[in-house]
Amino acid sequence: MANRSYLYSIGNRPESYEDRPETISGLSEWPYAIPFSFLVLLSGDPRLCASLIADGFDGEPPESRTTLHAISGEFDAGFARLTKFAAAVRAVSDAEGLHAGLAEAERFLDAHRDQYVLLETIELDTMIESGEDELRALIEGHLDLCRAAGEAIDALPDDAAAAGTVLAAAAAERSAPPLDAFHGLVLTDDFDNTRDDRTENPIGLSWWTDVLYFALWNRAEYAANQLNQ
Repeated sequence: MANRSYLYSIGNRPESYEDRPETISGLSEWPYAIPFSFLVLLSGDPRLCASLIADGFDGEPPESRTTLHAISGEFDAGFARLTKFAAAVRAVSDAEGLHAGLAEAERFLDAHRDQYVLLETIELDTMIESGEDELRALIEGHLDLCRAAGEAIDALPDDAAAAGTVLAAAAAERSAPPLDAFHGLVLTDDFDNTRDDRTENPIGLSWWTDVLYFALWNRAEYAANQLNQ
């Protein structure tokens, strides 16, 4: 199985593995990368929070478990930025598949709104590091990318046509910050085509589902599971 990043909508910012939300839904998962759309959705006041996928590593004693982190962001702010990005893309690209992907993203996300978005990257991060400090440094790097994606979209003009022109230029040729966050995005129907090496920076519009490999428990489900142990 490919190691992936996982995206959820969620009702809280978890402070511990046991701090379960009342509501949680899967949104998407992506192999071997954190696509741009995930970063944008997490860009609303992104903060470190507790991972809900794992409470340390298997075999660790309870008193010395590795602290594992995820990232949470405000859903509405991230979704608003993704909507602004979509308008800019539509203004500058006539790629039918890309337009369809943007429309499906907006439809699916609007139907799965919650207070926050949760990004889990533990599978990707443990491909690189295993120590607690090193893993925290990796997740803090992802946090910086979320902020950078939000700042890039905020820097686009409010007019969609003008924003599209700026976006296309920044995607094609590296710009100074904050627009450098757009570099490498492909605004054609190869927007997510990493298999054929058409892009190394997928937008992440090809897979929206509430059924993810890790089906995280909400508060009631977690409590029921604890009673059954």
